[in-house]
Amino acid sequence: MHVRRKYHIFLPTGALLALSGLPGGPSCYAGSPMRVTAFLAMAGVLAASAVGPTPPLAAAAPQTNAGPASAGGRTARAVPAAKRELTTESASRIDAGPRSEAWASALPPIEVLNRNTDAHGAIRLYDAHGVLDRGEARAFMRIAGRSKVAPDDDSEDDERLDLRVVQLAIRAAHHFGGAQISIVSATRSGTRGKHGTGEALDFALTGVKASLLAAYLRGTPRAGVGIYTHPKTQYVHLDVREHSYHWIDGSPPGVTWREQLLPDPKQAVRDASWTASMDLPEAAR
Repeated sequence: MHVRRKYHIFLPTGALLALSGLPGGPSCYAGSPMRVTAFLAMAGVLAASAVGPTPPLAAAAPQTNAGPASAGGRTARAVPAAKRELTTESASRIDAGPRSEAWASALPPIEVLNRNTDAHGAIRLYDAHGVLDRGEARAFMRIAGRSKVAPDDDSEDDERLDLRVVQLAIRAAHHFGGAQISIVSATRSGTRGKHGTGEALDFALTGVKASLLAAYLRGTPRAGVGIYTHPKTQYVHLDVREHSYHWIDGSPPGVTWREQLLPDPKQAVRDASWTASMDLPEAAR
């Protein structure tokens, strides 16, 4: 006859607490029989409560197909990670969502002319909702380019401009009553400095003295502003940067003299006050 035996383990309270890792515990288990499996399960529960709840596992990223996407019959191209994005904080802000903006509807288009190529066009940078129209921004860049041939929007051309530079130039034109923008120089591939990275624009406003334009632009946070004062130059350099920098240069065309730095005691305070809305036309305030 087979006899089924039961084995019990008797542990005092101190042993139970030592295994559980807790400084105290229920006294009702002292001296009472417990099956080995039950005891081990209880000890595991007590130890887990001392450590804390187990953090949830991170959700796995959804699997997607890596094939090319197409819209309107055009295949989307992958942009190399090394290519510099020309999207600014201000552009991200104004693209946040559509809304009716009376100031945007009231703004006239700005005439833009390239002195070197005679390329020109009317640019309305903001739509009726106050959102930056990237198609109009590209049109501005094509006019500013050194070639008369408009580059395709999907090309890896080197004459793209930072969107904030475009915004600030258009803002200045609206400030001076919708004056025409006359572009002297924009992106210069293969050169050093802000022009080489597509973050600078040399321009003038038709009917506006360069000294007045430069004085206005110096009130812009996080911008570089230079004025070329020779009688045969008379234009302004504008770029975007973290810390404002202002200078004057009397060099004649084709000659580089020493630039003279202009004092700017409010530079730190002005740059720290920057918000994306400051890049919008003043009518938006």
